[in-house]
Amino acid sequence: MSKLLQIYLRFWAKKYLKRTHPEIIAITGSVGKTSTKDAIFEVLKVKFGNDIRKSTGNLNNETGVPVAILDFKQAPSYDAKTPFGWIPIIFLAPFKSFLAEKKKILILEMAADKPGDIRYLTSFIKPKIAVLTGIGPAHLAAFGSIDNITSEKTNLIRALPSDGWAVLNIDDENVRKLSYGGRWQVLTYSIEEKSDFQAKNIRTGLFKFEGVTTFLLKTENEEFLIRLPSLGKKTNVYAALGAIAVGNIFKISFKGMSRMLEKLRAGNHRMEILKGKKNITIIDDAYNANPISMKAALELIEGLKAKRKIAVLGEMAELGKMALAAHLEIGQLAKDRVGKIIGVGKLAKKYQPQKWFATAEEAGKFLLNEIQPGDIILIKGSRKVGLEKVVEVLS
Repeated sequence: MSKLLQIYLRFWAKKYLKRTHPEIIAITGSVGKTSTKDAIFEVLKVKFGNDIRKSTGNLNNETGVPVAILDFKQAPSYDAKTPFGWIPIIFLAPFKSFLAEKKKILILEMAADKPGDIRYLTSFIKPKIAVLTGIGPAHLAAFGSIDNITSEKTNLIRALPSDGWAVLNIDDENVRKLSYGGRWQVLTYSIEEKSDFQAKNIRTGLFKFEGVTTFLLKTENEEFLIRLPSLGKKTNVYAALGAIAVGNIFKISFKGMSRMLEKLRAGNHRMEILKGKKNITIIDDAYNANPISMKAALELIEGLKAKRKIAVLGEMAELGKMALAAHLEIGQLAKDRVGKIIGVGKLAKKYQPQKWFATAEEAGKFLLNEIQPGDIILIKGSRKVGLEKVVEVLS
């Protein structure tokens, strides 16, 4: 059933693309796909207004991307035993392929959970612009090595036409190698390495339960101050830089892009700043986690001022042979950056936390009695741990 569903959705997605011929911007990477997609969408609205559409939610796999192309807003998780949630989509897909509104630009997020995913998607989706946010050990259990992940992710770049654009985060060592060749045109962005669009003098902080980040955008010929209404030394800055690089391709001014980026808000459970019970500050990054995003979150909380800092860290899933070493490394980093670590999930024991719980519900009950006014609580872990339940208890 799953394979038949893929073929069926691909057929109608191809019909829509053939009818409408949108310019496709595709984003992949181990971290920051959604935040980069959202930032690009905001920036391009300056020029294209309503003539642009992005995929919503987590529609980024072999079934989700065709569903997004057909302008569905969500799709059920596939369950071979109970596939009935797909019935409305199966029924409506032919109508959507002929009736879904034509857009000049389509922004799609593409995930690679296993070998062949990106190659499959690019067999019928041909991007004009490919954005690669970074390559890390997400889904390492399925791929076996970082080299295999890199090879799969770069299938998106290989799918570009000769007049296409590769937009690359060259702070990532594996991505940087791709910037030295290829028939496509390249724009690079970074915080640390010299690039076409580099962020300097990054400042981030909390002001009355609101996150604010500023940085100096540096190009070969210009400097421009960018302000983001979000918290983050890296993730959100990288997303903005990727969006600025794409906006430059469409000749949008820095002033116009800056104005739109000031409106950008964090997605659900993605570095959301919440006021919690007992006047605590919650940094809700519970959507997902891998070693790269964990390090970025811990680096962020280290730089914030607070009476006390607590990190609620769920286990990181799908890391294969490197799972033990990765959890030990993150645990050591956390000890250097926060006052207390709460681990959730079997592998989270390897963080060597002060307190450990098997479930998010147990952790939430404990923290409700533990928190004190003025605390900052970072909540982050892989999706399967369900740390949003901790957020619900504390907020």
